[in-house]
Amino acid sequence: MTNSVRNQNTRALIGLLVAAALLTGCAEAEPTASPTPSAGSTSASSDAPTGTPPTEDQTAWAGDVCSSTATLKTDVQGLVSAAATGGDDVSARLNTRMATVKKSAAALADTIKDVPKGSEDDPEVTAVRESSDDLRSSISDLEASVASVEGATGTALVAALGSVAGDAGASLTALATTVAAIARAAADGTSTIGQAFDAAPECTSLTR
Repeated sequence: MTNSVRNQNTRALIGLLVAAALLTGCAEAEPTASPTPSAGSTSASSDAPTGTPPTEDQTAWAGDVCSSTATLKTDVQGLVSAAATGGDDVSARLNTRMATVKKSAAALADTIKDVPKGSEDDPEVTAVRESSDDLRSSISDLEASVASVEGATGTALVAALGSVAGDAGASLTALATTVAAIARAAADGTSTIGQAFDAAPECTSLTR
């Protein structure tokens, strides 16, 4: 490998590290903004819930959604860190990380679908479910980018790792949309599921 290519790799990997830090900040900063009440909610809903209180099953479901969301975010960030580290075995490490990301993404999707009976028509359930649509697409794009790293060398490797960083960023942005939907739900005191998100201890870091 020439010094020029080594320098390109170094600059690219430094860029990936910076991207990972920025993406982490974006994903974590999203839920701290004051959530906008959902349609039908009032400005005082978060202070005085007016909807039917959630059951234990509904609160447990909300907690599972939040736990799965946090796990997926951590796993995507871990994949970016693996890309930033580089090395001769970067493709193998990325494939391992991608398998973990896919498992976490599937777990989140399954959890969101497994809504407690009687909650299917809650508007906040719909909002969270719709927010996960873009996430599925972005995870698929990320998987394709990770696959492109295998066998790549030199400038092709730099480009492939750049694609991984970009698609990982898109995945984290999509995940931040889900986090924002959860935060808005937690502020909606007219929604039973919204109150469940507000009550679940696992959701505290996403909704406060």
